[in-house]
This record gives sequence, C-alpha cells and structure tokens, in this order.
Amino acid sequence: MMTKNDVFSQALEMIGTRIKDSTSCREVTEELSREADKQEKRWREAFMSGAPTPQEWCQIAEFEAENFKKSLTDKGKKDQDKLVSLARLEEEGVISHQEAEKAMAALRRLLFVSKTAVDSLDDFIAGASLPLPASPDGDSYEKLVAWKLDPDNSLSYQMNHDPICGGCVEKTLEYCLNDRVMEFLYGTLVRACRERRAQLIREHADRRLEEAERFSRLPPLTPEQWCWIVKQEHGQEFLERSLADMIVAAIFMMGERKEGEDGTPVIDETSRYYWIETPEKIVRLWKEKALRESGR
Repeated sequence: MMTKNDVFSQALEMIGTRIKDSTSCREVTEELSREADKQEKRWREAFMSGAPTPQEWCQIAEFEAENFKKSLTDKGKKDQDKLVSLARLEEEGVISHQEAEKAMAALRRLLFVSKTAVDSLDDFIAGASLPLPASPDGDSYEKLVAWKLDPDNSLSYQMNHDPICGGCVEKTLEYCLNDRVMEFLYGTLVRACRERRAQLIREHADRRLEEAERFSRLPPLTPEQWCWIVKQEHGQEFLERSLADMIVAAIFMMGERKEGEDGTPVIDETSRYYWIETPEKIVRLWKEKALRESGR
C-alpha cells in the first residue's frame, strides 16, 4: 500500500538525487508527469469504489502510523541532507528557470493528485442522495465535514492567531517595557511560546482522533455519497491548510532541536503524542470496529 505522501516523498527524492543537468531534469519531469497520470487514475477508481471498510481504514491507519514512526525515529538523516531542491539546482545553474518551473508543475500535480481525481467526478457526485445519513446520536456527515473545514480547527490557523505564538504578547510587552526588562523576560517568552505551541499541537492531534471516532459511528454511504464528502474535503483552501498543519507540526519539532533543545521533555513528549501515540489510537479504533462488525 502506498499513500499520496509516499509518492510525493519519492518524487522529492528523485528530484534531489537524479537531476544533474538539463537532460536528467527533462527525464525526471516526464517520469513525474507519467506517475501523476497513473496516480490520478488510481485515486479516481478508489473514490468511485466507495468509502473504505473498517478493515481498510485499519490498514490505512496502520500504514500511516508506521510511516510517522519511521519518519520520527529514522536515523538515516545523512541521506536526507543530500537532497537538493529545484530552487537550489536553478540557483547553481544546473538547470534553467524554465526547466525548474516544468519540474515544479509536475511535482505540484503529484501533491494535489487526489484533488484532480475527485474534481473529475462531478457528474458521478451529482447522483449522491442528500442529505447524508445521520447517526442515532444526531451526528451527521454534514456536521462532521463542516467541523473539519472550520479554520478554527486548523493548527496553522490557530498558531497564526494565537496571542502568544503570533507574537502579540511580545509586541505588547515591548511597547510597555524598556529593552533591559525585555532582555530579562526573553527566555520566559521563548519557553511560554514553546509550551503554547506544544499545547496546540496536542489539541490538534486530539481533533484527529475525534474525527476518526465520529466517522466510525456514522452509517454507511453509497459511492456517490462518499465522493460528495471527498469533494468537500478537497477545496484548495482546506488542502493548503492541511498541508500547512503538518508542516507547522514538523517544523516545530525540528526547529526547536536545531536551537540546541534536543531532549527537552515537552518537545519529545509532544512529538511522540502527535506522530506516534495518536495514530496508534486511531489504529486501535478501527481495529475494534472491524472486530465488532465481523462478529468476533
């Protein structure tokens, strides 16, 4: 089983290790475009086949949990450090600006391959019976989707608008206090910001688990209804926020360590909670549902 993130990661590795000149850049770009065509077809077929079963959700969750764990504990960072970006290849004159743009376009196609696939299914989605079925406790797919799409539930949005993380508290203090006092308070502000970011990351992990719990309690869907949900979750703004959420969480962990804080409990604990413990809880959730439905 391979997820969209795996395909994209392999594409980044391909760019960083195989592009040595214009010819190799053209070859990589063409290969990425062919892969995008293939992935679009796979995603389209997967969407039209309907929502994953509890067993399939369990497999997806297990795969993602293992990937997160591997990424977090991977010791082979030397190979990752060797990867070179398209911007750097262009800057060093290895490839032209036009070649870099074409390669980036192919890379972008792979990143949003599932969106391209579902956007091609409008006629199929038009056959969905609405409203979607609700659970006995009154929850519904529409409520879940609206909750999920709410910007207030986005980690990156919350960090940008948080008084501590967004710098409002620091700016207010700078306005009220002199430089000498601010110098004294700087360490406290850094620690407060770190703690607040860790708290927001843990809360975001809890929302991921809550989403899985709510979804697991809702009734089955037809393939058309499932594609309707997928379509709602593939708006450009939401996709970009979701990507930003993951980047924010990853950068927080890596950035703090670069500042010489390796081994700080709040960073290690938050990292494990977000990338390992929460995915493992989601795995257990779907395993239990699969067992219940199988009558065991």
